[in-house]
Amino acid sequence: VMNLAGASDDDCKDRNEEQPAERRDLDHEEWEVVSEHLVEGEDGKDGSMEDSDSKEWEQGDCCDGDSKAKRVVAVPPMFQNIHVSFRVHYITHSEAQLIGVTGDHECLGQWHSYIPLRCDKDGFWSESISLPADTRVEWKFILVENGKVRRWEECSNRTLVTEHEDQIVHQWWGCH
Repeated sequence: VMNLAGASDDDCKDRNEEQPAERRDLDHEEWEVVSEHLVEGEDGKDGSMEDSDSKEWEQGDCCDGDSKAKRVVAVPPMFQNIHVSFRVHYITHSEAQLIGVTGDHECLGQWHSYIPLRCDKDGFWSESISLPADTRVEWKFILVENGKVRRWEECSNRTLVTEHEDQIVHQWWGCH
């Protein structure tokens, strides 16, 4: 990531990287880990919603036939990232010029920095960027010369809604 003054910035990390987890020994009981949304959405046996923080299986209630008592702990779902390939056709006029992409998401510089694109064949510029799934971002291509933004796309902000699969965003400069 390059800030709009041209300095390098590595603030946006892949959210799929595992964070070290604390290990706690809780009375040597067996815990069953389930997704948070599964526990919150389950109805109790009598049709009422059970509190996911206090849900505890009694001995013999385990559906897998295990006679040991199990406790259920809800964990938030892991972030899922996808790769979005930004691609645009633009003919630059000097070696000091390049095309970048910026936007309102931290992975796109939050409008204060940019991601430089690589020059491909025949005036195409592209780069693959990791973005979180199920996220709406606004973005634009920019012309950068000697590390400074010289031109923003003249069109309104572009909108991208990421889904669960990698995407290619191929655009013409200034056209929606």
